[in-house]
Amino acid sequence: MAEEHLTHGWEPDLDAGDSLLRRYVLASADRNAFLATAAGGRHERWPDLAVADPCSPVLFDNAAVLLQPPPYTDLSDAVRRMLGFYPPERHFVFLAAWPTPDLSEAGLHLMGHPPLMLRPAGGTAPPPPPGLRISPVGDRGMLADFVRTLVEGYPMPGAGDTVLADEAVLRGPLRLFVGYVGGEPVATAGARLGHGIVDVEWVSTLPSHRRRGIGAALSWAATLVHRAEPAMLISSDDGRPVYESMGYLNLTRLTMWHRPPVDDAQRP
Repeated sequence: MAEEHLTHGWEPDLDAGDSLLRRYVLASADRNAFLATAAGGRHERWPDLAVADPCSPVLFDNAAVLLQPPPYTDLSDAVRRMLGFYPPERHFVFLAAWPTPDLSEAGLHLMGHPPLMLRPAGGTAPPPPPGLRISPVGDRGMLADFVRTLVEGYPMPGAGDTVLADEAVLRGPLRLFVGYVGGEPVATAGARLGHGIVDVEWVSTLPSHRRRGIGAALSWAATLVHRAEPAMLISSDDGRPVYESMGYLNLTRLTMWHRPPVDDAQRP
C-alpha cells in the first residue's frame, strides 16, 4: 500500500480553512491588500509572500506577510522581492507566523515576537462600564473621531493621515467602534474580517480614561462582531492578562521585522 501523502499545510492551493493559523495569515494578506486599494496604493502577491503599500505614515499600515514557512520557500528571494516592492523612503513591517533567520543584513530590524491569541466563537460580553457608549463607525464624522482617538491613545504623533482616515475603509471587511463618555470619544477598537475569523485590532484608550475597563469593553465589541466565528489578535505581553480574562488563549508567537526609511547614506 502506498504511503498516504500528508500536506504540510501551506501549499498555495490548499483550502484556507486547513488551520486557524492559515486562516489568519491569508486573511491578514487580503485585508492589507484591501487597505492599500482603499488608499489608492499598491499591492502584490506571490505564492509565498504578500506585500501592500498604502503609502501610510504609520508603519503598521505598510505590511508584508510571509505566506509559507521558511523551510518551504526561498526566504532570501522573498526578502529581495519585498525590498524591491517598497520605495526606500517607506518604512514597513514584515510579519511571519514562524521564526525566521536573522534578516538584519537586509536592513530589517527585529521588533520582537508578539503573542498571537485565539478566542473560540460565542459567548456574551459583560456589561460595559457606567457612562460608556459604544458606537459602530458609520460615517465620516465618527471615522474622524476614531482616527483622532487612536492616534492620541497609542500615541502616534503625525499619524493622522493613516489609511484608516479614508472613508473608503468603511466599504470593506472592517468593523470599527468608538467608545464615548460624556459625548467625547475616549477609546477605539476594530475587527478585520475574512476567512472565517475576526481579527481584533486598533484597541486604544485615552490616558485619562484608562484602568476603568473601557478598553476591555471596546475589545469585547470587536471580538463579538461575528459571534459564530473565532476571534484572534496580536497582543503585547502586558496586554495578555486582559485578553486572557476574556477567554483568549495563547496560540503562538509571531515574528515581526521593521524596515525603517533608507536615507541617502545607506542606499547602495
